[in-house]
Amino acid sequence: MISCFCKTLFTIRAAAGATSLAASKDLNFLQKTLPSIPLSTRYYISTNAADQHSFTVSYLINSCGLSPESALLASKRVHFENPEKPDSVIYFLMNHGFSQPQIINLIERRPRLLLYHVEENLSFKFEFFYSKGFTSSQLATLLATQPYILERSLHGSIIPKFNFFKNLTHQDDKKVLYALCRGSARLLQPNYQCLFTSNLGLLQEYGVPESYAASICINQSLIFTAKHDKFKAVVEEVKKMGFDPSQYAFLEAILTFIIRGKSTWESKFSLYKEWGWSDEEIWSAFRKIPRVMLISQRNINATMDFYINKMGYKCQYFANRPILLLCSLEKKIIPRCSVLQYLVSKGLIKEDYNVLSALMYTEKNFLQKYLTPYEDPCLWKLYEEKLGRSK
Repeated sequence: MISCFCKTLFTIRAAAGATSLAASKDLNFLQKTLPSIPLSTRYYISTNAADQHSFTVSYLINSCGLSPESALLASKRVHFENPEKPDSVIYFLMNHGFSQPQIINLIERRPRLLLYHVEENLSFKFEFFYSKGFTSSQLATLLATQPYILERSLHGSIIPKFNFFKNLTHQDDKKVLYALCRGSARLLQPNYQCLFTSNLGLLQEYGVPESYAASICINQSLIFTAKHDKFKAVVEEVKKMGFDPSQYAFLEAILTFIIRGKSTWESKFSLYKEWGWSDEEIWSAFRKIPRVMLISQRNINATMDFYINKMGYKCQYFANRPILLLCSLEKKIIPRCSVLQYLVSKGLIKEDYNVLSALMYTEKNFLQKYLTPYEDPCLWKLYEEKLGRSK
């Protein structure tokens, strides 16, 4: 593996016919030369060069910063024999605020973008996003993880789907584009509008408020691309379970079954029973917070283990407050509970503190209530360490 990027960035190579690039200001390419790669890795690359397009692999490693393994995988999906187009794409991305890791991530996911003509295939799409309120930083962050939309036609797919989605939900432009990007692999398919319209219409028949339907369209739009027969069966099943269509939980319950399926739901039911919840408690928790059935088995086990075996809570406490299971164990539960335990040990707060309130506070409010008043360096150090932010 290559250890790190060089500090200098991308130099556009002089290439015949690349007059626009020649006129651009000079850039330095990431210099990841083969001598910097361990001997065993160099041998691995060189002995497989014929099968893996040696120039492409070399370029992906030395100029784009991909690891040898990622470069070999990417070379199966893209092939080029000169750097003209890839150089122009990388230069374009840099000019639009993409960082080195973001460029790597985008190329690893969609390597064929390196063959795009910047003016014809990328420039107008970026301008469209900017016209809807995106900053360059926001757009780089979004497209680095959701690059599929860049492979779609602007006028043949992106704009028509945006207009359809916008008219349907009456939501903010940026929210609509975020939704399209997150679900673009399916939402931009030709049959998307028909499925979406029929499934949304079914919810309206059941009396789901328009504001709730619009919200779920934006935040979990993929559930509306389920086949209509399946979607209808799930809606009917959720209604039979006693969920009220006028409440948002009705939509979350539908989401649970569409995403995970009934078999996965039943396996989560069994897992909660293993942690001591009764059937009635599981049903109660599911009706309050349907998303408890979307938590992975690993996270359920880890969170329950911390709460019950390390913090000493009864399992029933969380059956009555299932929202506590949705908190991030590493980013919220462990750091904040460590602070609370420290304060109890110092006699600064009572042992019967309200953990629900503590975990529901915003970061700012939590700091103001539990750290700032005590001016204890050890307390701050503990919190930073548990968050993984200590130096």
